Amino acid sequence: MDFGDLINDTVIQEKLQHFHNNVDKIEELLKVTLDKEGYDKLETQDKVNYDLFMAYALNTLYWLYLRSKGIVPNNDLKNQLNRIKQYMAKAKEAHDRNTIRPTLNQAVAKRFIKHGISATSQHGPSPKKVKM
Repeated sequence: MDFGDLINDTVIQEKLQHFHNNVDKIEELLKVTLDKEGYDKLETQDKVNYDLFMAYALNTLYWLYLRSKGIVPNNDLKNQLNRIKQYMAKAKEAHDRNTIRPTLNQAVAKRFIKHGISATSQHGPSPKKVKM
């Protein structure tokens, strides 16, 4: 990198080099994450997580870009990030609702019913209570 007037300032040179290396890493990650073939192989829940991650990451990168240019991001960008966070919470709730809630084991329920019916038929009908 050509530092021009900053040739003698090693602190700024190190920070700029570190920043440049991180930008290169982000570019490599974006190339991997934007692979269309990998996306098509994902399940629905993974696609939702991927889409939310990409929306949040791109909005964050845009916010960082604006800050690096000395521009203070407006409230619209912050609102977008908050909206994405709300969608992340909704996606988590939907995932938890589908995975955590108890499910009925139908085979076991059928056996309980079958044995319950056969036990009552062997002992005869249960006596009815007479109200007086």
